[in-house]
Formats: sequence, C-alpha cells, structure tokens
Amino acid sequence: MLIRQLLTACLAALTLAAAALAEDTLAKSWGWRGNWTGLYPDANPPTEWGRTAKGLLSEMTCQAAKPAEGAPKSGQPFKDGFIRDWLVIGPFTVSDSVKDFASEQIPGEADLQPAEGDKAGDLAWKHLDLKKKPDYDRWGTTELDALNLADALDAKGNQIGYAHTWFYSDRPGKAALVFDHFWGCKVWINGKPLYADPKQGSGLGSYVGISRQAKELAHSHSPRVEFDVLKGWNRILVKVSTFNSSGNRTMTFAPRILDADPVPYEDRNIVWAADLQTRTNAVPIVVGDRIFTPAEPDELVCLDRKTGKVLWRRFNNFYEATPEADRAANPVFKEKIAPLAEELAKTTEFEPALKLRRQMNELLVAADPKKYKLKWDGHFEAHFGIIGLTTTPVSDGKSVFVFYGNGVVAAYDFDGNRKWIRRLEAPELRYSCSPAVVGGKLICIFSGMYALDAETGAEAWKVPDATSIATLTPARIKGTDVVVTQKGQVYRVADGKLLWQNPHIIPNDTGWAPPTILGEVMYLPWFGASMLYVLDFSEVSGEEWKPKEREVHVKVDNHLPDGRWWSHWTAGSPLILDGMFYSIDQLGWFYAVDLKTGKTLYKKDVGFDELHSYVHIGVCASATLGGKNIYVIDNQGTCVVLAPGPEYKEVAVNRLETMLPRDWPIGPQEVTSNAAPVFDGDRIYLRGEKFLYCIGKP
Repeated sequence: MLIRQLLTACLAALTLAAAALAEDTLAKSWGWRGNWTGLYPDANPPTEWGRTAKGLLSEMTCQAAKPAEGAPKSGQPFKDGFIRDWLVIGPFTVSDSVKDFASEQIPGEADLQPAEGDKAGDLAWKHLDLKKKPDYDRWGTTELDALNLADALDAKGNQIGYAHTWFYSDRPGKAALVFDHFWGCKVWINGKPLYADPKQGSGLGSYVGISRQAKELAHSHSPRVEFDVLKGWNRILVKVSTFNSSGNRTMTFAPRILDADPVPYEDRNIVWAADLQTRTNAVPIVVGDRIFTPAEPDELVCLDRKTGKVLWRRFNNFYEATPEADRAANPVFKEKIAPLAEELAKTTEFEPALKLRRQMNELLVAADPKKYKLKWDGHFEAHFGIIGLTTTPVSDGKSVFVFYGNGVVAAYDFDGNRKWIRRLEAPELRYSCSPAVVGGKLICIFSGMYALDAETGAEAWKVPDATSIATLTPARIKGTDVVVTQKGQVYRVADGKLLWQNPHIIPNDTGWAPPTILGEVMYLPWFGASMLYVLDFSEVSGEEWKPKEREVHVKVDNHLPDGRWWSHWTAGSPLILDGMFYSIDQLGWFYAVDLKTGKTLYKKDVGFDELHSYVHIGVCASATLGGKNIYVIDNQGTCVVLAPGPEYKEVAVNRLETMLPRDWPIGPQEVTSNAAPVFDGDRIYLRGEKFLYCIGKP
C-alpha cells in the first residue's frame, strides 16, 4: 500500500511538473498582442512621448477671403494638406471643353484675386467651405477629399469653372501640390502657371485604388507640381472643366499641399525609428534581443532590439515557396526568375522592389497560370489596401514562423536561416488570419485549418471547414493544448478535434475581434462593442466541452447625433484586468465594464481624429496594458494613456506626427498600424505604414 501511495504521489508530482512545463512553454510563445492577452504587467514604459512636424505645412493657414495688403496671419490651419475654404465661380459654357480649355473665360485669369461677390459677366464669386465631416460620415467612403465644382456650380457637360484661395506661410520655402483631376485642369500659384491638361489626370482616383494597385503590385503617381512659397500670403487659382460629351458633369479637383523639402521634427522619448518602406497590420514580436515584423507583401524583417538596425530581410513569395524539383523542370525559373529574386534581395527601396515583384509574378503566371494565377474574394479584393497579405509572426523561442495571406508559410532560425517553406492551397484568397504556435505545431487558416509540424513544416492534420480572421489564439485548457478561432470555436491541437462549437454563430457579421483567454476562461466579444460572452471552461471534460456561459452587455449608444442608427463595431480584442473589461470601438469610444455585476462603469470618446475610408479603420488596435496603464491608439499616430479603474482618467495624450511625401492626394500624416503596441521593459514598439518606432527614455 505504501509503495502504491508513493508511486501515486510521484506520478502526481510528475504530472504537475509536466503541466507546469507545458504552461511555461505556452507562456513563452510570442505572437498577437504579445502572448495573445495584451497584458504586459511587468513593463515600465514611458507615458509621454511625441514627434512634432516642423515643416511649412505645420504652420500654414488658408482662407477664401481676400486679405488686406500686409494683413497678418489668419484663416484655417490645414495640417492635413487639404484646402477646405474657396471662392468659386461658374459655370462658363463652351463648345468643346477640351478644344476650348486654353481660352480665357475671365480675361486676365492668371492675375485674378477675387473677393466674394465680385462679378464676371452675369456670374459672381461665391464662398464654398468644404467642412470636415464627422467620423461617422467619413467611415467607409471611397471618394477622396475633393473640390467638386459640378455640385457647387450645378455644372453640366462642356462647362468650365474656377476656384481661388489664399494661404499664409510664416517663412519662405518649397511646397508641393499633389492632385487628381477628373477632367480638364489648370493650376496657377502666385500667378504662375504650373500645370495644364484639358483631360483627366489621376494617380489614385479613389480610396479603392489603394487596394487595386496593391493587388496589381503597381504604384501610379498623381500629377505633382513643386513651387516656391513666399513668406506671408500666397494664392492658388484652379480652372477645371467637365467632359466634352453630353450627360457627364464631373468637375472634380482633389488636391493636397505637402512639404517638398524633408520635414524637420521635434522628437521626445523616441529612441529610434526604422524605415521599413511598407506597411503591415501585424504586431511586431520581441524575442530576446531581436524584433521581428513583416512588411507587405511578403517580407520578414529582423531588427536589433536596441538600435533598430535591420539585421536581415527574407522574402516569402511564390518563387521562394516553389520546390526545387519544380524549378528544375522549367528553365524560366533559373534563367529569368532567379536573377530577379537575387536583385530583389538587394533592393530596399519600395518602387524598385515592387517592380521586381511584379516581373517575377508575371513570369510565374506565364509559366503555369493554373498554379500561380490567383482568384480573389471580391470583398477581400476591394479592402486589400487595409488587409494586405502579412500577418503577425509567431515564435516558440527557437524559431520564428510567418504566414501570408497568399498561403505561403515558412520557418526561420533567429539568424535568418530558413528551416522550411511551403505553400498552402485555396480556391481563392480571403481575409487573412495570424497563426498560432502551440504543442509543437504551427496552426494556420487558409481554406481550412492546417496543423504543421513546427520543425519540418509537414502537415499533421487539416480541418477543411474551419474558418477564422484576425488571429488564432493558443491556450492550454484542462491540460489540453487548444487553438481558438476568432468566432470562439475550440480545436484540440493534437488531432484537430472540435471540442466546442460556438452555438451563437450566425450567417451575419457579428464583429472582427478575436477572444482573450486567461487561464480557463474565454472572453469573447460579440456584436461589436455591445456584448461579451464570458465562457468558463474550468469544469469541461470529454470530447464535447460545455462551458459555463454568461453574457455581459455593454451600454453602447448606437445612434448618431441626428438620430440615425450607427453600429459601434470593434476590431479590438477585450482587455481583461482586475475584474474589469475594457474595450475601444472603431470610432474611438472607450468602455469600462465591471465583469462581476455587468455594469457599464463608463463610456467615453477619447478624442481621436481618425482617418476613415474604404481602406482605413480609424481605431482598430486592441486596448493594451503596459505596466500600470492602458494604452489605446488610433490610425493617425495618437495614443491616449489611461489609468485602469472604475472612472475615466487620462494620464497622457501622445502623437507621432510623421509626414510622408505622398504620390497621391491623401493626407501626409503616416497612417499608424492597426496593430496594438508592444511593450518590452521600459520600451514601446509601434508600427506605422512606413516606420517601426521604439519609444522609451534615452
């Protein structure tokens, strides 16, 4: 009996030790939101930092009203480069808007300096203020910010209109005007003609064009003119026309003024900023002394954590994922594609690299269209500019794994040596999902759920009908390694067995946010920011799990100021801390809920001024705990730091005001990533569309 008791005790001890080791192994995996919880309680990051632009644009103002001689600075600031205040006149009817475009409709047009009410024949100059729309009216728009004279002047085909405005600069310098025009356009600045084209000139067209060009590995340029800015008042005159055909009344001019010279900055608590050329939605991961981040469309970049120096870059495209035997079977791989791949590996500039990728892709499709020509889900294709192909890399402490939305998946050691690469197959490309590494397997979603051996990449199992977006979440529940989809389904890692099928899944969209799992409790957001399922798995057993379930309802006001219904959707995963649930929605409303009572303690608009369009979500990143405080970020470089607790309390508001030299007429402010911040000791890592920032005290 004593021996049996001793054996039982030893077995129990070994079981507990094995469980502890497994828990420790899981805790030391890196991926989405750090370890998928968004909790960095041991961090000690700064609460204040900033980058302030000091270029010409940062100080300019604009007004339609003609200033008096020597008048001081006045008017509207326009840091986003879009001019909203104009005087306009027209329409002037011509026989042919192309042939007659060069003719002056107002004599001495280059020298015009109109005041409101001034006449030209029977027409008078009138004021047009293009007021900035509120968040909810900008969300999802496809159209660029533009001066639409067809609407302002009730124009029709074969007509011409003019627009004039003034802007003030504190100092002389150089600026650039980047614009799309959707029929004839002529531009004068300070009376000097800088551009004229009687037909359309466009590099983007609409926000959907960002997706189209990204998909096609192309990058068009909009018309651009550089000009000298005078100290004091300057003026812009624009002449635009409608089509020279009946029934078409387009008379649209979409401009942005940008700094032409490099923008100086005043930085505070920015240790380094690494230029990675292209964007990603992915969260960077910190493993040891290295940072891993993807870059669209197919790169994995490894940086030194302390300095931001790029240590190595690796490409994960269809060519790289093609087996050697297949390459040997077709001479085009060796003779044409391989040299391009070698050149790409040495190229760091965005457009030359894009051209090489496009050439490689064209050769692959020509060699085998069935294998390399992709089909796209229409919704994904239209939103590709925001979704992209890159997903958050993951690591088990030994290797770093990457998965891309085209099905390419690979593993590297920390020195950049590739351990394996392969391509998963799917009938068409859909929204991508970050992988998870757990139980010695890399789990990916791509037309089903794949479990790949982490060491070899060999397929262990596949669940053909499993779906997920955003991320898969690994966990250990009741001693069992599991992976959880964005909708909350729980799969066993050992064999792909579905242990819990979420009964609340319906055909309609219920949100984009993945759950948070702490211990054996899942916190699953549902219907945007308005509800949370709390699912307790601590007593489940067998092959079909039945967790205890509780609904927590959040008091969300789904109405606009004018009474219209509007959903406060969220892409952010829940932040669970000290018995409270924190969440932020896509319009920048922050919520705090007591989990025990279900009471919404507060809801507060944090004051973001986000960018919303068909390919931009204003607030997408999850709320994250860094040390003692909660950090929430928008897509325009603003981070609000909040103190946890039952009352709303701001600790700091910070801004990264990086201005990019745009080739299209969109705001120069760098769009910060949809990824949550990452904390590492006394540092924070934030990803922008071009830069990876390290924030901390020098």
